[in-house]
Amino acid sequence: MYHPFFQFVLPRLGQVALDALLYLNFLQLPPLQLVARWPVLYYGLPLVLMGVLAYISRDPLGLGIVFAGHLVTFYCIGTAIGLALRRIGGTPLAVWHIIWLDGITPWLLTGLIMWWGRRRALRLCTTKYSLTTRKNLPNGRLTIVQVSDVHPRACAAMDHTRIPELKAKIEACRPDLLVLTGDIFDEFTEPEELDAFCKLFGELDAPLGKYYVLGNHDLFHHWREPSFGRADLERGFAAAGVRILEDTSVLLPCGVRVVGRKDYLYTNGSRFTAAQLMPGGPDDHYTVWLDHEPRDFKNAAAAGADLILSGHTHGGQVWPAGAVGMVAKNERNYGKKHIADHCDAIVSGGTGTWGYKFRTQGRTEIVCAEITTEREN
Repeated sequence: MYHPFFQFVLPRLGQVALDALLYLNFLQLPPLQLVARWPVLYYGLPLVLMGVLAYISRDPLGLGIVFAGHLVTFYCIGTAIGLALRRIGGTPLAVWHIIWLDGITPWLLTGLIMWWGRRRALRLCTTKYSLTTRKNLPNGRLTIVQVSDVHPRACAAMDHTRIPELKAKIEACRPDLLVLTGDIFDEFTEPEELDAFCKLFGELDAPLGKYYVLGNHDLFHHWREPSFGRADLERGFAAAGVRILEDTSVLLPCGVRVVGRKDYLYTNGSRFTAAQLMPGGPDDHYTVWLDHEPRDFKNAAAAGADLILSGHTHGGQVWPAGAVGMVAKNERNYGKKHIADHCDAIVSGGTGTWGYKFRTQGRTEIVCAEITTEREN
């Protein structure tokens, strides 16, 4: 346990320092110079502005905290640059004053990032990966579509109104196998969203089947009690022809194996080891390994995984906080990683976004992995 100074005193001192920095910068804003002759307005309006920022950022899951975070970051960076250039003086300082615009620049930059982040979040992409294997595949090839981290709700990037677009992109890939790698729903998902997406999965055609592994939000609820339970989830997926895999594997008639792991966070680490899931080790069956969180790659490869598909990270979603947090806990933040001679891992950026329509890192995507059998000469 940390000393109370580090737990309580230091964070408050940091907050006071940030508040003082913001207040001093707000005093320089050009509109305030119009009321400089009235001290009550001149010194009081910055306090009102700080109160407004505190109000809109009160929700830790709201977009307001993202706006305030970027604004404060730009002010901190700009203040540091300004202080450094004062020591130099001359032309560099004069140029900086023009760029800084008396503190208006952080607002402009924050507004630009909010606009760009919304556009990036709402742009649903199809990310294709071409892989090869020495193992036999049905007709020499296998197309897998991965949907992950949908988190459907009205204020996020994906909800039932976008199902036609999502359906069209999945069908365009003509998947042999459809896999759902967790957090397809979360504690904010309303019953109509649950029903709509289960209906979508039921309408999709995947000759080799549709498989799903739980994420850390589907049933393990972090923020509030959900509007659905495990029985609702199982019923919806059963009707859609989606099989839930929890520390189990399925050997398909075509010879492809699908392994689904329980989520590490959902089980608090109490799940089968990779070796327990495949006690026989690597064999001639091409093995698709589904694990919500991108961790334990080497053990999965050693057990016999040929392709590991994960999500969870959202590709960071909001830079740099997401990148720092995910890199600290996971083996890959986004994209493809070569694990062993026979094994690759792919981490999806998520088919939706967490919390809000905003993304500055990763992609809102479905993953289409096309695997072909590499013939020996």
